[in-house]
Amino acid sequence: MHSLKRYFVVPYLLACMLSSAHVLWVLVALRPADPAWYGAALALWPMLGFMIYLGVFSRARTSALMPWQLGAVALAAVISLLGERPALAMIYVWLLGVVGVVAYVFWYSRLGRDPNRVLVRGEKLPAFELEDMEGNAISSSKFLGRKLLLLFYRGNWCPLCVAQIKEIAGQYRELEQLGVTVVMVSPQPHKKTRELAQKFDAPMQFCVDRNARAAKTLDIFHRNGIAAGVGGYGADTVLPTVIMTDEEGRILYCDLTDNYRVRPEPAEFLAVLNGGAANA
Repeated sequence: MHSLKRYFVVPYLLACMLSSAHVLWVLVALRPADPAWYGAALALWPMLGFMIYLGVFSRARTSALMPWQLGAVALAAVISLLGERPALAMIYVWLLGVVGVVAYVFWYSRLGRDPNRVLVRGEKLPAFELEDMEGNAISSSKFLGRKLLLLFYRGNWCPLCVAQIKEIAGQYRELEQLGVTVVMVSPQPHKKTRELAQKFDAPMQFCVDRNARAAKTLDIFHRNGIAAGVGGYGADTVLPTVIMTDEEGRILYCDLTDNYRVRPEPAEFLAVLNGGAANA
């Protein structure tokens, strides 16, 4: 199933872009155009607009159901049923609009995590090894003695991941005052990690999980999790995960989201550090 998902999002967005250009040409050339073409114009833009929104406004999370996008394609479907209903316009509305958005929201966005029996609150975090940005080995035992905030992110190619790192960087001073070591981890290449680290002033540690060995140890490995067409990262990645441990390496908090668009707010794990309730 993950292999199939790899080939969904990039071809889908390209189809929406090309189809949008065609619909715009029809709307300019045919005046007045059949209402079905206006439905097509509305149906093709929810996903394109969403991706532009993520890139421009740097958002770390969205609602799980994406009501604006679903509402837009529902309205487009109604509009498309008016008039003479040109066949090609109806294909744009129903296949790329309705089916595409529904598939993205309810299928593609879901990670399909199996129950994780490794990351259990109150248990010690299993030992693993990472590498720094220069390729030097780092044992997880190095982080003992201080509280640890460990973020496993998918890579520079994921705007939600980058936005989440930016959020945590904004909270770094408060985390430092609470005695927390902040470590960002991805299986992406070292060069990509160095490029990302240079964007942030906060002295967080950026590490590389070569061949996703730590992710496999922690049962957060995501086989075929990178969309086909995203170059320079390979096919496999990590399931986005936030882990917090105490000075002895016992897990205080763990977010195992099953929707890559739904991420925890920084206030959630700050509350844990300040004595609030932690999740399992």
